[in-house]
Amino acid sequence: MSPTFPDDGAAVRLLGASLERGGREVLRDLDLDVPRGRITAVMGPSGTGKTSLLGLLSGELAPSRGRVLVEGQDLAALDRGGLFALRRRMGMLFQEGALFTDMSVFDNVAFPLREHTRLPEELVRVIVLLKLEAVGLRGAADLYPSELSGGMARRAALARAVVMDPALVLYDEPLTGLDPISMGVILRLIRDLNRTLGLTSVVVSHDVQEMLTVADCFYLLADGRLIAQGDRASIRAQAASSPWVRQFLEGEADGPVPFHYPARPLWDDLFAGEAA
Repeated sequence: MSPTFPDDGAAVRLLGASLERGGREVLRDLDLDVPRGRITAVMGPSGTGKTSLLGLLSGELAPSRGRVLVEGQDLAALDRGGLFALRRRMGMLFQEGALFTDMSVFDNVAFPLREHTRLPEELVRVIVLLKLEAVGLRGAADLYPSELSGGMARRAALARAVVMDPALVLYDEPLTGLDPISMGVILRLIRDLNRTLGLTSVVVSHDVQEMLTVADCFYLLADGRLIAQGDRASIRAQAASSPWVRQFLEGEADGPVPFHYPARPLWDDLFAGEAA
């Protein structure tokens, strides 16, 4: 189960990809490359389409326009079997971890192996314990999710995400709700696992300063559009010329990202009954 990607440098490529949900276009005309073997951060304000982007990359969602290529394969051209085969080479760390509450930590991490392989249980045990050791939780193998702290639960979920030795790992807001120490542990694990396992990682997050310490390249989304991209130095430099980038990186309350969700004038709502 060794990671393999095309040699063109891009593990994932979006070509003019757009996505409509509920009659609203949440992503618009995205051109985006995820470099092989690197950590790519996708950042932006809440509600700007970051999690929907992960849905496109995993094949859970289909673009309304454009193409999504993973390992050189157009996801729209794959049948159900082909998509499932490709997904087995992906790992996913969901928001809040999404552990099975009625399973132990060991069984949570073992679940993908038992579901997708025919490995003997003795080998499953060895693999699971090695992954738990990598995230510092071998001693918690027999605990249940309700017995874990938030940071421990996130680490257990990370062990499950990499237990199949995937080529690509998708992280959906991996730092949400964590204390500073747990946040630092997760960031270190993302960096170290990416390097030691030869992974390609896509991390969706709105934690700016934390992502600047761990990611190699950055894409910044706002209102479903790509407004900035580049390495760490380039993104910082763009804040000087782009009010969008500056507002997000510096956490400014006022700027291009509006405070109010679009609505008709307040006067019209207040007196709608009288007008009728």
